[in-house]
Amino acid sequence: MNIETYITLRDIAVIIANLMLLKYFIFLIAASFYPIQETLRQISIVKNNRFNYHPKVSVIIPAWNEEVGVLKTVKTAIDNTYDNVEILIINDGSTDKTSSIVNDFINKNCRKDLRVRRLRKNDIKYIKFIDNKVNGGKGKALNDGILNSTGEIILTVDADSILDRDAIKNLVKYFADDTIDGVVGNVKVGNDKTIIGLMQKLEYRFGFYFKRAHSVLGAEYIFGGACASFRRNVFDDIGLYDTENKTEDIEMTMRFRYAGYVCTYAEDVICFTEGASSIKGLSSQRLRWKKGRMDTFIKYRNLFFSLKKRHNKPLSFFILPLAVVSEIQLFFEPIFLSLLIGYSFISLDFISLAFGILFLFVVYLVNAIFNNKNIDLKLILIFPSTWLLFYFLVWIEFLSLVRSVILLVRGQNISWQKWERTGINI
Repeated sequence: MNIETYITLRDIAVIIANLMLLKYFIFLIAASFYPIQETLRQISIVKNNRFNYHPKVSVIIPAWNEEVGVLKTVKTAIDNTYDNVEILIINDGSTDKTSSIVNDFINKNCRKDLRVRRLRKNDIKYIKFIDNKVNGGKGKALNDGILNSTGEIILTVDADSILDRDAIKNLVKYFADDTIDGVVGNVKVGNDKTIIGLMQKLEYRFGFYFKRAHSVLGAEYIFGGACASFRRNVFDDIGLYDTENKTEDIEMTMRFRYAGYVCTYAEDVICFTEGASSIKGLSSQRLRWKKGRMDTFIKYRNLFFSLKKRHNKPLSFFILPLAVVSEIQLFFEPIFLSLLIGYSFISLDFISLAFGILFLFVVYLVNAIFNNKNIDLKLILIFPSTWLLFYFLVWIEFLSLVRSVILLVRGQNISWQKWERTGINI
């Protein structure tokens, strides 16, 4: 490679890297306004006499071969402090003991009207079990749950997840604002005792912190299936989940935003989920995410740089375009990173590398200070031994992106990922 080509590629890498740094710098600034936004929202709710809002919430739990964790998920929905709840469990043609485990639980703990026994006084919680013998996919399972539910608010929870005790009560507070049509919860990785688990825990922690910025900008566009919620009228208007898209949650959220609905991030609606427990499982998961998001971006490409009044401008002109730039950067990451490291050692100029590490430290520091009621010193202390994990994750994401592009070019789809469930204990 001649020196001119080397310099050109290096300059391109620097430009894209600076764009990403600008993006995350804006996110860090915008995220600081999130508590103010939510305080003003609660003041408005009180002012508009909506503080007694008490709708029925339908908790929909799709389950495919989830014998390890499904009962923990159901029990945390039952034990939640909000009392007006119905719980719908949809067995999606499981080949393990999911069906028998759920049936046994219902027979032992529910009355004939399927109301859960031994609940606190005045609690109203009912269970419905839809036992599909044929696997139809997660989208169909969610749709079966919605069609059989009666709640005003629809909350979807993955069957490998655990709800915080106040999650549903806190969720309703956001829907008391009648301008809000959808709310995404705060998902945390529960199985963090391994290196892979810790890596995902940190990724989720930082990623969901940046949802504060998305919320302030009104530009959220990904509701993960682990903890996503919508008003029922949304499905009446734009239809149910896409049963063909393997990232039905991303497709639904983009369709939701394309229709002009308003949403927010709920930091105190906490849900713990089980992350992938192996490199193979993590790779399969990221392949599904990459390919699904790519398909969805193509489907809703008219949302990019849209001038339509119903479309959020920060989403159309900032968040979505930079999401694509991020993928372009990731695609050339091995070349750019090699050039950066090579240039640093040849020229003995380590400023760029040092700046990148410094920025990661700032992200750690901001999260440690502002993402909890108390300063999380542990997060700061583990920085020296964990920041390299993100570069390992970059390679996983890079390989998944390359495979996604190949599948897109060939016109092929992906199958649902499967990994060994170990369960989580919170």
